[in-house]
Amino acid sequence: MKRKSRLGMLALAFLAAWAGGTEMENARADEGASDAALGVKVETLSRSDRSWNGDLLPKLNDVQAEVTVLRITVPAGVTLPRHFHPVINAGVLLQGRLRVESDDGASQSLQPGQAIIEMVNKAHRGVSLGPEPAVVVVVYVAPKGSPITVPAASGPNGNPHKATDEKAADEIVTVRPLTTSSSKQRLKQFVGISGANSGARGLSMNRVVIPPGGQAAAHSHVGSESAIFLLAGRVKTFYGPCLERSVINQTGDFLFIPAGLIHMPVNLSASEAAIAIVARNDANEQEQVELHAPAGKTGGAAGATTCAAPSHE
Repeated sequence: MKRKSRLGMLALAFLAAWAGGTEMENARADEGASDAALGVKVETLSRSDRSWNGDLLPKLNDVQAEVTVLRITVPAGVTLPRHFHPVINAGVLLQGRLRVESDDGASQSLQPGQAIIEMVNKAHRGVSLGPEPAVVVVVYVAPKGSPITVPAASGPNGNPHKATDEKAADEIVTVRPLTTSSSKQRLKQFVGISGANSGARGLSMNRVVIPPGGQAAAHSHVGSESAIFLLAGRVKTFYGPCLERSVINQTGDFLFIPAGLIHMPVNLSASEAAIAIVARNDANEQEQVELHAPAGKTGGAAGATTCAAPSHE
């Protein structure tokens, strides 16, 4: 069998395994034929809710998705430029040897036939180890029309962001979030604008969701102010050193939270989510989130005041 045919068959097997093989098995069952009788073998190469470095994959949003399948050939000895993927993707190595390296020093080496679930929104690069070209088939799931691979440059905190040359500064960037991520303050957020996905240098904007009856962890944003527009719901925000003060806001309200102020938003509804648009003057604002000891505990030095738990009523 020719190499091209073998690669094509392996790519098809990967796609079938990636989809779980369920539809294929059901079709054969309807026809009364078994896998063994047809000579078909479906092998699951990888199935996980985590990327290769252990990060939990983001959850999917309810928008029109688009699936892209790429066959990528990297000549032996070539190191790809640093980049990141703002969307979920997975691949299988068909030929050659490939090493994936992340900015934090982690790495994963692949042999032909091995699969990898890639990191999302984290800078990394691939190295073709030779002696022959590395050939990999990659499947991406993204909002229709959104970028699947973005060049990365080193930001102020070592974070990936779009290169900030003159050409990049002249571009308008559109972001259509398909996935959610969990913030340090334990809230789900749809990352809209950040240094990682747009090249922004001085601001970020996210859509944040507080589930029914849910609340964030007590936290502050070191060095960054917050401007918030409440799209839906009623939220009670406790604030102050001991969360001793509070304010209640409802749909349509704007809020301003000073930099460094300890606060903790609580959704007052037991049946509906609270949704807000949050903007901050920090393109990598999650790097500056500082968590604080829960109410009723002291997180400071000896002799620090113990705070009473705030009432949610």
